[in-house]
Amino acid sequence: MKDLKDKTAFITGAASGIGLATAKALAAKGARLILADIEAAKVEAAAAQLRAAGAEAIGLQLNVAEEAEWARAGEAAAKFGEVRLLFSNAGVGGGSGKFETYDPEVWRWAYAVNAHAHLYACRTFLGAMKQSGEPAHLALTSSLVAIVPPPISVAYISSKFATLGIAMALRNELADTDVGISVLCPGMTATNIVDTTRKLRPGASEQGAAAQTAQNMSGVLAAGMSPDKIGERVVRAIQAGEFYIFTHPEWRGMAEDSFAEMLAAFSESADPSYTGDDIASLVAANGARRMNVAVKA
Repeated sequence: MKDLKDKTAFITGAASGIGLATAKALAAKGARLILADIEAAKVEAAAAQLRAAGAEAIGLQLNVAEEAEWARAGEAAAKFGEVRLLFSNAGVGGGSGKFETYDPEVWRWAYAVNAHAHLYACRTFLGAMKQSGEPAHLALTSSLVAIVPPPISVAYISSKFATLGIAMALRNELADTDVGISVLCPGMTATNIVDTTRKLRPGASEQGAAAQTAQNMSGVLAAGMSPDKIGERVVRAIQAGEFYIFTHPEWRGMAEDSFAEMLAAFSESADPSYTGDDIASLVAANGARRMNVAVKA
């Protein structure tokens, strides 16, 4: 999707961080912007900032975890323009502590924001993007923790892993359409995700060691990469039609080690007499013509 001028973009988590940074980068390319965020005053202020800089932009309050709110967002977006770029970016942390101690309400909330919201976003906009016959693009925000899981929140890691899986599956589904797809996997980024999570999470606030971990993470992320640079990288990837968007190359060595372990585990068959899976039939049975992955001849 090389030409972004006058294309309407819908961006979630757009009041700050990577969402707002990407909106700024898209504005520089002449895109029209719909900024959505749960914080109404902040997202309107962000839209006003972009308008003051010469962009066409509106702000919408949207809780991405609530499917019912997406219908209203879709109606408001339709009055502004036909969405051709959808950036499902809003995200929260998943809390701290051992897995067996997780509050199920917090767990469900983390998944609702970090994973389920991609379905709601696509139910709202993707069908029309596909049917338009015009170039369009879908981008989802995952994380490098979905590639190399560090010892942090299981809810956060697994929900970002789910996002990566959604993007990989959609890559196949969209292969024969005019809709491109990217998955953003950033490393440490200077956003306010820890504060947002603390403010919005359901249930009791974190106490003791969990609260200390959250405070520690605020300090770590404060020293992370500028969201503005990531937003610019996202726009370049959209224009180039790149699927994976990796922004922190220092993670590559860890990824190589992780995948080396995985590949080494592909050894002898559990049933030496089995002739092997017929992947082509699997693809055909699902009505597809191909898998959008690199396959050696």
